[in-house]
Amino acid sequence: MNSIQQYIQETPKQLTKLMAGADDLFKKISQVAIKRIIITGSGTSYHSGLEMAEVMRQKSGLAVEAIYPFMLTNEFLNNVGADTLVIGISQGGSSFTTYEAMGRAKEKGCLIATMAGEENAYIDGLADYVLTVNIGEETAGAKTKGYYATKLNLLLLAEYLGLASGHISKATFDQDLQSIEKILVEFPKAYQSAEKWLDENKAKLAKAKEIRIVGPANLYGDTLESALKILETCRIPVTGYEFDEFIHGIYNAINEDSTVIFFDDGSEPRLQRMVEVLGEWTNELYVVGMEKSDKQQQLGYAVDVDKQFETFIYPIALQLVAAVLPVVNGYDPSSPKDPQFHMKLQSKKFNH
Repeated sequence: MNSIQQYIQETPKQLTKLMAGADDLFKKISQVAIKRIIITGSGTSYHSGLEMAEVMRQKSGLAVEAIYPFMLTNEFLNNVGADTLVIGISQGGSSFTTYEAMGRAKEKGCLIATMAGEENAYIDGLADYVLTVNIGEETAGAKTKGYYATKLNLLLLAEYLGLASGHISKATFDQDLQSIEKILVEFPKAYQSAEKWLDENKAKLAKAKEIRIVGPANLYGDTLESALKILETCRIPVTGYEFDEFIHGIYNAINEDSTVIFFDDGSEPRLQRMVEVLGEWTNELYVVGMEKSDKQQQLGYAVDVDKQFETFIYPIALQLVAAVLPVVNGYDPSSPKDPQFHMKLQSKKFNH
């Protein structure tokens, strides 16, 4: 077992700790009058915000959006003020681009919160509210545990804001937390299902020359994050698309060298037909869903979780793909191709 697999397995325990500290972490910020939330970060940090934005709208009753730091321009920030909360996310806590974007927002009068994976992070220097993501140690270059923890931190923030404002009831709040706790119990079962599926398919997947990840709108952040993880560790071309975006031209690039992995949350009625059509061009088609399946290339997690929080289960299989396939091909997925890359590019204050 490599470190990425270990970190995935540690996820439920760490998320339980995060939930235990939520009352203290969100006590102050939940009392602030906020009308709009802007989440910014790069890579995994951006994907966490993108994936959680819709459920955060539902739970908080606020306008919530996720954008890249380079998009947070002075012009974009016109008409914002003290009722706008900008959340800067950085897994390692030292991203210059996120820090600079937060600085622009602060100059416009926005409130600033930070979610870094460690305490006393560089980005915390600009924060009005430090909302550290309690992830524990995660030294692998490809972050997995931190992705789940950041998503949960964002969800909990929205839950506490919604409860404080009266947008959701105490009964709904309590039920949501119970649903999350149940997911943490089911997580190891889902991991075992994903591990079995990968054992049966890893020999073929390890030979992939290119991979496309296709998911529904509800899992778009997870789709992009899964593509990033596999690209990051397997070092082959990998791209992620929402189902309708894939239909708009991307399908033309599918051929006998293509591997396509679909997320199936039951919301896309055309998925089976898509598999049939693409099956005329490639045999390497895989489907990841919740319903149990006996088909070798189709994974069914077969766990009972609240549908609104399925995002805490779906990425497991593709994170395992990112962890295991490099080992099959003879190298360590935990180590970046160039450990000094961020120092050479001066893209982070620290090289993590």
